[in-house]
Amino acid sequence: MMRIKINCLRLGMLLCSLMIWQPAVWAEDPLKTVEAIGTIRIQGEKIVDAREAAISLGLAAAVDRVILELIPAESAAANFSAITDLFYANVNQFIQGYKVLAESRGSGFYRVMVQASISSGAIQKQLTGAGIALGKKILPSILLMVSDQRLDSPDAQYWWGPGGPAAAKSGAGSLLSRLLSEKGFGIVGHEVVGGSEVLVPLHQNSNPGNTQIAEIGAKANADMVIAGSATLQRVPAAQETGPQTVKAVMALRAIRSGSGEELAAVEQTAVAPNAEDPAGIDQVLATLGKTAGVELSKQMASAWQKQARKSASVELLIEGTSQLGNYSAFRSALSKVSGVKNVQIKEMKADKSTLIVEYPNGAKQLADALILKPFDGFSITIPEVTQNQMKVILVHGQQ
Repeated sequence: MMRIKINCLRLGMLLCSLMIWQPAVWAEDPLKTVEAIGTIRIQGEKIVDAREAAISLGLAAAVDRVILELIPAESAAANFSAITDLFYANVNQFIQGYKVLAESRGSGFYRVMVQASISSGAIQKQLTGAGIALGKKILPSILLMVSDQRLDSPDAQYWWGPGGPAAAKSGAGSLLSRLLSEKGFGIVGHEVVGGSEVLVPLHQNSNPGNTQIAEIGAKANADMVIAGSATLQRVPAAQETGPQTVKAVMALRAIRSGSGEELAAVEQTAVAPNAEDPAGIDQVLATLGKTAGVELSKQMASAWQKQARKSASVELLIEGTSQLGNYSAFRSALSKVSGVKNVQIKEMKADKSTLIVEYPNGAKQLADALILKPFDGFSITIPEVTQNQMKVILVHGQQ
């Protein structure tokens, strides 16, 4: 009898440890299982080498499949070189395991079909770190408010000035618009606020404050505004006979529309060696815009993803968890609800548990989905639901 009690205690402890450990692993590094095929020509009699090479190609193809599930095709095409550099120097770091499902050789080729477990979490981290769009509607829409201070010009040029867009020459804003569009950000045209009364107080201000910028962003229905300036100024020559150089400075910040929260900022400088070479100056400015834009896009993507994950989280306060079988069955049903991505334990107490669930549609829709699910040997009630939180009671026995 004592041995049975000890064994039951050990089993209970094991179940608890599994329920605590597994969600944390899934939340940190979700895995994706995919199948892919690798094919390579056999060189001479090197059958073993050909097989290994075919497996490697199959695994690389599996990683490709996961990448293309995470990002739109147009974003993959625009960032193809960057993606190649990110993933294929050491493709094995994204593969958690694999098995060969089938293989054949004929007509001088070796072919394998592999099933691989791919770390989609690691891939997502690499993509967002590089500022590459995840999904079709993950990254924000952006309004650009960047002024240009050209060489030897006393006044900055900007589309929200008294002369309107027609008086502002295309410059840093156009460079950034192309780059960010390629990264997957939506670009909002400033024409939607061009005649708005909200611009009147800003006609003489080439660098408005964050509150004013946030108001304009909201007027344009943009998620975010990139504000700042690109300036050029002469630098005296080090030697009397030498040419003057030009210092280019690009200072940018990303402001959330409505709230005015600053989500990202970057300031970078570059030097054009000859002030009398307009083409050289334009090239330096283009390079500066690219490096500053890439760095800002990385920061924005990271900040936006964090906010998206936070807003997509639902907290479940669960009572009645002392019946471990019921709790385990509820957890299993929860993880199978369409749209649920990650489930992580925040806290466990006697007969109570708090779960954090990544679910984009809010607590009410999640509650509606759960209440319709049948359970064997127990039932659930959901007495409280707010926007991002709900209370669930597990009731032993059917009601």
